[in-house]
Amino acid sequence: MSLACVAVSAALPASPTAAVTPRLALPPTGAGIDISFPQCLRSSHVDFPANVPFAVIGVNGGSAPNSNPCFSSEYNSAYLLAGASDQPHVSVYVNTGNPALAGVWWPSTDQTQAGTVVVNPNGPCQNLAGAACAYIYGYSMAQADYRRVRATLVQVPGLWWLDVETSNTWQPDVAANAASISGMVDYFKSKHLDVGLYSTSYQWNKIAGATPATSNLAGLPSWLAGGSYAGAPADCEKNPLTPNGRVAMVQYVMHLDNDYSCRRFAAATATISPTDQSVVGNKLTAASGKWDSGAVSYSYQWNRDGAAIPGATSNSYVPTALDAGTQITVTITGLKSGYSAASKTSNSVAVLADLMPE
Repeated sequence: MSLACVAVSAALPASPTAAVTPRLALPPTGAGIDISFPQCLRSSHVDFPANVPFAVIGVNGGSAPNSNPCFSSEYNSAYLLAGASDQPHVSVYVNTGNPALAGVWWPSTDQTQAGTVVVNPNGPCQNLAGAACAYIYGYSMAQADYRRVRATLVQVPGLWWLDVETSNTWQPDVAANAASISGMVDYFKSKHLDVGLYSTSYQWNKIAGATPATSNLAGLPSWLAGGSYAGAPADCEKNPLTPNGRVAMVQYVMHLDNDYSCRRFAAATATISPTDQSVVGNKLTAASGKWDSGAVSYSYQWNRDGAAIPGATSNSYVPTALDAGTQITVTITGLKSGYSAASKTSNSVAVLADLMPE
């Protein structure tokens, strides 16, 4: 987690006029902050800026086994923030990692450090490096994080971000690294909590490799690091860290670690006419409807039995003999600055070789 050099005090200002204003104005929509253990330092601090709508608080003290000594005060102060955003007023993030046998604790069986027996999707853990024990390690670290927070707060937050960075401890085995992250996701999901991923595309691919669409990591929201004050809204249009996800936030460092909240399209639709069946040579037309007010850029990809048809990227498609007996769909992707990129796949249309005689 990128951490700004200026700390934030645990207490809110007595009034909005008492707040220290950041050196630059925050972006106009949905900009929050994230803070953690470095903000415990007293040598330099500011209060929460009055116009911040949300905050993300670090649970750990720089690594998965450690605690942020100021977590409770930081969280409770942030809980009082108010403002309009797609993000909850306060959520948390936790460290991740895969230290393997060099860890302070490493599992030897399918039990967490607290003794909970875990059903392991990677096979039995036998005190070895690799995906099986890495999964149990991640599951155990998530359990420890959850218990830290539950013992500290009256109400457990609903959204937990997993901090995935190369500065944490990882192995060359990307499958094992991914298994550790997967174990954390499974634990938090078992508690009916929402989970997101914080990283950059480079760091994610280096640590976890390519994520299959069948993984429990697919579809999770992404919080992208490495943004800029001016470029954060456009970064919302980038690809998420895993398939079927969305970029929910973009982090950039200014006076603090600031986080731009990406908006969602109001209504994403995709349809084909004619709607149920057609014949070879009869043009199909895609319609997106209106996803949001203002200009939205749309792109199209036609599919045959779920597989993309090469070169079929306009808003219409004329089925060929190759399409006879197949189902045709179109995937429409919408882009707009400040909004997460979104894709919607249409109804399917059966393509016949020719019209059936009446």
